[in-house]
Amino acid sequence: MSSSSYRELERDVAHLKAVISLLELNRAYFAVRSPVNDPAYWKARLRIALNSTACDDAIAAQIEGLLGRLALLQADVDGDQGSDRRTRARASPRST
Repeated sequence: MSSSSYRELERDVAHLKAVISLLELNRAYFAVRSPVNDPAYWKARLRIALNSTACDDAIAAQIEGLLGRLALLQADVDGDQGSDRRTRARASPRST
């Protein structure tokens, strides 16, 4: 493993950590439908980093922690979208 690929991986993980923190702080990002607002996109990026040949135990532990945070974030987003759907369903009259 070259030191440059390790540094690139560290930089990528730092970027992913910053993005996840931003998404956790500002849920309004989820109102706009975009691939980069989807936790699944970031999960895929983390999985790629985890499978990198430059990934060691320390970085793997960071990535696992970020995957856990993303799972919580995804559950919150899914729950919010479910409550939005229920609210809209109650607000709209049903035709018979």
